[in-house]
Amino acid sequence: LAPAHAQAIMAPHSRLLISLFAVAVALFAPRGAAGSEVVQLTDANFEHHTQAATGQTAGVWFVKFYAPWCGHCKSLEPDWASLADQLEGKVIVARLESTSNPATTDRFNKYVKSFPTLLLFRDQKLYKFSGARTIEAMAAFATESYAAAAASAIDEVPEEPTFFARHFSVVTRELALGIMAAHDGAEAWMKIMTKDVAGCVAAWKEGGVGGATGKAKEAMSAAPKLYGALLIGFALTGIGCLMAVAVITAPAVKSLKKEREERQQEGKKHD
Repeated sequence: LAPAHAQAIMAPHSRLLISLFAVAVALFAPRGAAGSEVVQLTDANFEHHTQAATGQTAGVWFVKFYAPWCGHCKSLEPDWASLADQLEGKVIVARLESTSNPATTDRFNKYVKSFPTLLLFRDQKLYKFSGARTIEAMAAFATESYAAAAASAIDEVPEEPTFFARHFSVVTRELALGIMAAHDGAEAWMKIMTKDVAGCVAAWKEGGVGGATGKAKEAMSAAPKLYGALLIGFALTGIGCLMAVAVITAPAVKSLKKEREERQQEGKKHD
């Protein structure tokens, strides 16, 4: 083939290969690796991206530990994004949502005592930021003033959590969330029951037993899950009490071996 003809044939394929390569880079390169976008870290990718405890060859990382309900964290978010743009090519700016990533948060629990907490990972060490949360102050800390931080704010990077530690963090998080949800549910139920009892008392004063009964039926219809669970709880408690009384008052049952021995002794006496 002539060179011009060969180029004409290969040109579409070259453009296709370049496009596929660009897509692959966009999909598989760590987000924010250029420093212009805030990287979202998780338990699954924290060590892989930052290499915090394995040499820090991925670059310098400035990580914000935050919680979704934290007002200060929300206020900081625009400046944190601007900081990522300002530090492009120098420091990778990232964030980690602590309530959904308990293993990494527990790993740094010595430093993450409140939200937001800003930790800088560079020179194979950890530096905790404690200055004013302005773009200028944070940028200066990440690039220069970190070296002048107080000794208590500089430490070795904790090792990556073990399999057991990671799953223990997840289990304790779920347990804590369950306890909080149960507490909130019980508090809401108590408010409903207090209101309904007061309504039944007022109805009884106005209409006697019939008025109180009608109000009680109305309350149970409005909150069937609450009062259904309450009735089941009372029933299970009653059954448990009856079983305990039956066990306590039941006559002691002799073992077959002991009963056989007693019979043998009585037989010997008769002989």
